[in-house]
Amino acid sequence: MTGKKGIGDILQILTIAVLFLVILILVVFSAASYQHATETQNRNNRSRALLSYVVSSVESSRLSEVKERDFDGAEGLSISMEDGKFERRIYMKDGKLLEEYAESKSGINPKDALVIGETEVFEVNRVADDLIEIKTDAGSSYVNVRR
Repeated sequence: MTGKKGIGDILQILTIAVLFLVILILVVFSAASYQHATETQNRNNRSRALLSYVVSSVESSRLSEVKERDFDGAEGLSISMEDGKFERRIYMKDGKLLEEYAESKSGINPKDALVIGETEVFEVNRVADDLIEIKTDAGSSYVNVRR
């Protein structure tokens, strides 16, 4: 009986092969699910960070004048410095949120501006004299712009 395999031996080998295949499929499926979950989380974190950056930029400039502006067709924010000669601009151009420092009366220069991030939505609405609403892909936030 040394060279013959019985039906029990064949079933045992098939069972082990099927279990190995099932475990392999579960590992591959779990890795793909984990990768998708982390990509989604990273995308959400980036979009929330973008909104947080704009909000904190506005909040940190409480002594400056903050106003919504149209920069050559690009909607955005202008944060005037205390001397009134320079301003910090945050605006959207070609799906990217940009920031630049420039003289108040100069036009925008998207080529030299700092890219904050990508977004499909950037809206600034004045809700009250001292309150503005900022909208991006991540949602909206209200900021008190009282001096």
